[in-house]
Amino acid sequence: MGINPPAERTPMQEKDRFQFIGHALRGDGPFRPKVTIDSYGKAYDVGESYLVRYPRESEEKFARRNEIAFYASPLQSAASRFASYISGKAVQRDGMTGLYESMSEDIDGKGNNLDVFWQDFMVGAKARGSMLLLVDMPQSIGTSLADQLENRRSPYWTPIDPEMVTGYRLTEAGSFEYVEFAGTFPDDDDKDQPCTWYFDDDVWQRLDREGKVKAEGTHGLGVCPMLIFTEHGDFPCYGSFAPIADLSKRLFNLNSELDEILRSQTFSILALNVPEGSVNADVLDAAKTAGETIGASSLLMYSGSQPDFIAPPDGPARIYLDRIESIKAEIQEIALQVATPNQRESGLAMQTRFAMINAELSRFSKRMEDFEYRAWDLTARWLNVANTPESEWPRDFNISNIDQEMEILRGMQETAMTPEVIQQQQKRIVRIQFDGAPDDELDTMISSIDNGASAA
Repeated sequence: MGINPPAERTPMQEKDRFQFIGHALRGDGPFRPKVTIDSYGKAYDVGESYLVRYPRESEEKFARRNEIAFYASPLQSAASRFASYISGKAVQRDGMTGLYESMSEDIDGKGNNLDVFWQDFMVGAKARGSMLLLVDMPQSIGTSLADQLENRRSPYWTPIDPEMVTGYRLTEAGSFEYVEFAGTFPDDDDKDQPCTWYFDDDVWQRLDREGKVKAEGTHGLGVCPMLIFTEHGDFPCYGSFAPIADLSKRLFNLNSELDEILRSQTFSILALNVPEGSVNADVLDAAKTAGETIGASSLLMYSGSQPDFIAPPDGPARIYLDRIESIKAEIQEIALQVATPNQRESGLAMQTRFAMINAELSRFSKRMEDFEYRAWDLTARWLNVANTPESEWPRDFNISNIDQEMEILRGMQETAMTPEVIQQQQKRIVRIQFDGAPDDELDTMISSIDNGASAA
């Protein structure tokens, strides 16, 4: 076809940062270093790792330290918790008929319905602050709407991690003028081979490792089919949870260093008192033998002063434990965690925290609503239809502390506030506690409060 991408390309300068956040989210790459083991089961070499090697640490010792290193992915926990608050409330959609309904049941070609797809998408978007969505039509499309309905020949939505982007250029409106990203394509043996995909407002291409065009075509949409989601501003955007990745790396190292301290300093050393002037060859030989064989299953004979153990101080380990707890507290603060163990906050401080969480959830949900509209609009372009589904994402999340709300209710009752005021607080507690219940059940519970007051 002779279609050529732009000669001048904007490299993805932010790829390394997004790649690091992606590793922290998934817990892979250098957060799960590959350790080489010899024939005796002993670690002696390690690949890329986010553990920082000590200045005088040998390769073998560093490999052993990586062998027992662990990573719990605080970023995954934080992003998943945030996304679950939003996905826990139903999205209201109109116009989901015909082909749109069929699409929503399998939106990505992998059997995931639309709500499940968005839940996973939001985890990646919240962790990074940016996420991409490719709306692409299979090459074989139906000639009629009935044929498309029967064979599910309609666009698929594919999430693209921003670290996969190798080059792009933005329009003045902040959308992609063109974008290229790393991907795979099955060969003749159905094995995935690495390739580069290119899209602009009119054409697409698939290039091999050497940059040679292996397939190309024209989509004629008038816009690039890759959509951009950001928490704020233009792409690339790093979100409010991105610093958790940096703290996770520090936590990864602190846990490893603490393990090293425990391995080298936890075990007590047996000290044998040797009377002054009695050190001779026989004593030295006996001490050497004892030092080699002493253990829980060995017998030690002595005369004179009783031998004793010298235990190292716990100061270094305690310092590390305190620092680890400090890092965890910072992560919880950034992650907008609703409650922390043994949390001690004033009522006003807790109300402020919950208000901030609800505001952040509402803002993110609004951006997702706008993003879904753009995805359906692009889908309609592929299908060459005018109508698009309309969606309404939740705004009120009622994230609160139920214990605090109950304490407020008890205070109202003890101070003999009016029944109307107490009823409103009771209704608030019911709405918070049963937030995920169907509307009809929630209405019944709310009505029971009014009926109980009337009966009294």
